[in-house]
Amino acid sequence: MSDQSPAATPEHPDSAVVDVAAEPVAASPVEPEAVEPGAVEPEAVAPELVEPAAPAAATGELPSATDEVPAASPEPEPVASPGTATPRTAVPEASAVPVQQLVYVPLAVPPKKRGNRGIGTLLAVVGALLFAGIYTVVGALIIDVRDGDLFGPEFTSFVSSAFFWVPVSLFLVGLILMVLLLNRAGWWAHVFGSLILAVAVYFGMIGILLLIANVFQATPTPITYESLALNPWVIAAAVVAREASIWTGLGIAARGRRVKARSIEERATFDREQEAKRAEYAGTVAGA
Repeated sequence: MSDQSPAATPEHPDSAVVDVAAEPVAASPVEPEAVEPGAVEPEAVAPELVEPAAPAAATGELPSATDEVPAASPEPEPVASPGTATPRTAVPEASAVPVQQLVYVPLAVPPKKRGNRGIGTLLAVVGALLFAGIYTVVGALIIDVRDGDLFGPEFTSFVSSAFFWVPVSLFLVGLILMVLLLNRAGWWAHVFGSLILAVAVYFGMIGILLLIANVFQATPTPITYESLALNPWVIAAAVVAREASIWTGLGIAARGRRVKARSIEERATFDREQEAKRAEYAGTVAGA
């Protein structure tokens, strides 16, 4: 092969045949332009979902090399195509949603009414001791008037007999029952109850003495109802029972009046506190 290039052919006068063995031409490298830092900030571009273009064979059009690629928009809107998953939107935080809070309010128990039965029973025992003392003095006077022996053997026999213990027991039981029934009643109720108690002591004493003398002791001379009904000790027991129950009832009624006033005051205080709590709760709910 010759080192020189052949001449132009007659068919192609302007063309020349290039020898294959010719030495390659070294291309000079292109230096990139220097860009100052911070001059151009990269712009974040969201990925764009683009449907695949139809092949050129199907459309019959060939792409041109001079066609410019469209520049990406600064904030492209994603286009969802069928079959592609759409991104989920941000869910607001749970703290931003108002939540109703349940407030449990303890049930307030109103104060109980104070009773007078416990202390009234103790006062009834004191009243029974008072009745026993007065009845002893009255019985001694009766013995002195009838026999002229004030504190002799007759008095000792009377104090240890059923004529003394039966009315005392009846008075104690009757007064306790009356206190339990009347509770915090006024003195007028005890005055009326003293009449009933005196009648109960009178007829109860007669019946129990008849039962003891004629049934349990079986005395040779039976004791009749008439003899007991006119017996001075039986009559004295009824009278003393009425007086002792009246004055004992005075003390019981006085304490019952104080207890009643205290119960009313405690109830009024409870109602005021509950009203204040309801108003405070209503204000808290309205503010919430």
